[in-house]
Amino acid sequence: MQKNYLAIDIGASSGRHIVGWMENGVFRTEEVYRFPNSVRRVDGHLEWDIDSLFANVKQGIREAFAKYPNIESLSIDTWAVDYVLLKNDQPIYPVYTYRDSRTQAVIPEVHSILPFAQLYARTGIQFQPFNSIYQLYADKKAGRLTEAEDFLMIPEYLLWKLCGVKAREYTNATSTGLVNAQTGEYDPEILKALGLPEAMFPKLTAPGTVLGPLKADIAAEVGGQTKVVLCATHDTASAVEGIPMEQGDAP
Repeated sequence: MQKNYLAIDIGASSGRHIVGWMENGVFRTEEVYRFPNSVRRVDGHLEWDIDSLFANVKQGIREAFAKYPNIESLSIDTWAVDYVLLKNDQPIYPVYTYRDSRTQAVIPEVHSILPFAQLYARTGIQFQPFNSIYQLYADKKAGRLTEAEDFLMIPEYLLWKLCGVKAREYTNATSTGLVNAQTGEYDPEILKALGLPEAMFPKLTAPGTVLGPLKADIAAEVGGQTKVVLCATHDTASAVEGIPMEQGDAP
């Protein structure tokens, strides 16, 4: 029986569901669903419609099962740095986008606590004003972290909603500017210095980990059952992984 795999790739302007399979030694793909994604401006801030995103994720899975009833596994990648704060396993709104300007005011304060040279030495992550480290510090200053109990990057949030298992994937976590390049885990010294709650930043999980099956209610809604896998949830990392190169190919 042909094994089909569903890749859900979501960017800042659109998302797509692509089914892939091997056929006579060739990897074939078919796009089965595409949907628009865009930021919305509310009260002077830019935010994502996370509920619409999840609805489209489910609709695309439904479309995939309608055409390919046997799907071996699925996974989701998205852009980096953005996240969902949770309380009682419910999102804390708004879910800000990396394009929102709220980080500008806190960057000097972050760098007064931890100079960028020190951050770079520990994480290896270049400066971008939208990096999660600045977004989270802005949330702390706004009091949002006192309310929050958990924190998931956007693709891990969507995967959790599908299967009920929370994971913090390594490649996407590195985009936060909070992961120590030597240990490969969230850096407790950075978290402590910035007053970010360490309990919200547990151990990271490697891409390729099988999280589990779709939740029963989700499987019933989309018309099929499959394994949910944690891919390299940062879309750039997944793109690099997909390059058909082997050791020694590069000049």
